[in-house]
Amino acid sequence: MSLPLEGKIAVVTGAGTGIGLAIAERFAREGAQVVLVGRRKEKLDEAAARMGNGAYGVSVDVGDEAQVRDLFASLDRVDILCTCAGKAVFGAMDELPPSAVRDLFSGRFFGQVYACHYAIPKMSEGSVILLCSGIADRAHVPEYSGGSALCGAVNAMGRNLAVELGPRGIRVNVLSPGFIGSTEIDFNLEGEKAIAFVKRSIASTPLGRPGTPDAMADAALFLATCDFASGQVIEVDGGWTAS
Repeated sequence: MSLPLEGKIAVVTGAGTGIGLAIAERFAREGAQVVLVGRRKEKLDEAAARMGNGAYGVSVDVGDEAQVRDLFASLDRVDILCTCAGKAVFGAMDELPPSAVRDLFSGRFFGQVYACHYAIPKMSEGSVILLCSGIADRAHVPEYSGGSALCGAVNAMGRNLAVELGPRGIRVNVLSPGFIGSTEIDFNLEGEKAIAFVKRSIASTPLGRPGTPDAMADAALFLATCDFASGQVIEVDGGWTAS
């Protein structure tokens, strides 16, 4: 019996740690040849070696259009694109430097724009795009106004791309995580603020605990294999947005 992703080429950005790594590992176990994209080549190579099946790492700053262009120019085709790279920046709007929000969009929003722009010409009918946003556009996350705008932008782009690319047989969906533990994301918080953020996030989650990168990988595999799911924003948040 063949594996569900056997013969597929999957490009996963942010694949060195956390959610991106978990998704890359899941895709590899289900038969895909995974291209792991991130900044730290050593971590990518270590992960690729564990996965086998032709997996390999490429060091790319996804906020640099030229680097993203060169990445996709090196590939003959892309069957699955999953964009997980990025960071979170917290701070009150009147205290956080506007440049911090600009940098956030540069990496997490435009990084996904660049990836889609250069991956789509390499895609054919049956290919899949999985973007990654977050729940901050639907649930209040204190001192994260810039991030909420980012999440809304990614969700809107995903829905519109699904309509745009549907006639070509390319499906597009968005993964929207709640509070996920063990991601190594830089939340730009220290000391008591970091502790308070974790406590507040867990308190906002009806399941009363953080999610795991593996839970996100479960959702990603579903969206990669369900051939009638498109234009959806899938919230994997332990019930946060429902509360």
